[in-house]
Amino acid sequence: MKISNINNNNTGFTLIELVVVIAGLASLSAFAIPNILNNVRLNKIEEVKALMNGYASDCLGKFRTTDDPVEFIENAAPDELDNIKLSSLGYQIDDNKNKCSHVAIEPIKENEENLYAFDFRISIEGRVLKTAIPSNNPRFLNSCERWAGANCGLSEEQKAEFARLEELARAKSECISNYSNWLRDGESGEFVSWDTNDQTCTRSVFAFEGIPVNSAEAVEQALQNKYGVACSNWRIDQKNANFTSSNPRTLDPECGGVNYWFHSGNEFTSQVAWTEYDNDLKKQACEKDRDDSLIQGRNGRYTYGPTPGPSPCGKVVWLCNGEEYESLSGFEDSSCYSPVLTGTGETDTEETCTLSGGLAVLCSIPAYVSQPFCKCQ
Repeated sequence: MKISNINNNNTGFTLIELVVVIAGLASLSAFAIPNILNNVRLNKIEEVKALMNGYASDCLGKFRTTDDPVEFIENAAPDELDNIKLSSLGYQIDDNKNKCSHVAIEPIKENEENLYAFDFRISIEGRVLKTAIPSNNPRFLNSCERWAGANCGLSEEQKAEFARLEELARAKSECISNYSNWLRDGESGEFVSWDTNDQTCTRSVFAFEGIPVNSAEAVEQALQNKYGVACSNWRIDQKNANFTSSNPRTLDPECGGVNYWFHSGNEFTSQVAWTEYDNDLKKQACEKDRDDSLIQGRNGRYTYGPTPGPSPCGKVVWLCNGEEYESLSGFEDSSCYSPVLTGTGETDTEETCTLSGGLAVLCSIPAYVSQPFCKCQ
């Protein structure tokens, strides 16, 4: 039997074929490897996002159980927040932004081109705000926007507005909390709460023994219904005596814990109203003191009084024949300037001092007679 010979011509791959294959693999790698690395980084970011969402959830849980929102904003922090887990993912806590009011993280590498910084804030009203700063790699922009939406890349104006709203919310919470505590303590009289129109803590509110009422007249009526007219008679006596003091006064128990402030025959139910009236009197006295000093032709260095008080109270000027100079250099060019040799060999300007008509009016009030501004210096 004849067996044919089989010709096995196994010459292998040629060098050209190998070069073509290697070049093809290199080309594929040039496209695939960066995408693989980007996907790895994106997966890290998604893991960090999950951690941040967990921190936010923890903070919201703390907010729902607190009875003091201000304390929450100042001290509450996520229980599991730390740099150990974050550092394994290429992130770290941004400075001291580790409270629920503002948790912020940033890439560990300073010149990071891919990972981006992001954060969240819990407002004093329990609202969550997410923001982020996009990286230089446009492939990560979608990830940034999925976290922060339109807040991915805030302008300086937006940052300032967020800060303003945060401070406003804090002020509102403190204001309402103080009012609630005042009612809880069973207080009576006038207090302040949040004014939604002006966005300030200036709205006058009233209560009698911890129960809100509509007006100061309602407080007065509740007082008389419970204690009779004893409190009213005492207040009339204080006004008739022209009693003046910045400290509150009350008659216990006849006034039911309501505080009153008295000023030269007038009665006020809040420190703010008393201070406003007192400043108005001082301002009138200072303006009259200035007018009198100019009319009377006072010369030399002079301080408008009484002080302290609103402008022009306490303003130091130099006067010359009805003219007012706000600086010594200006006064030195006037005809009234006359250097006086002092014990140190230096020169000074001659000062005069008399109690003008403006001060005389204010100092006629007994409470001010002993004040320094009522004495000629």
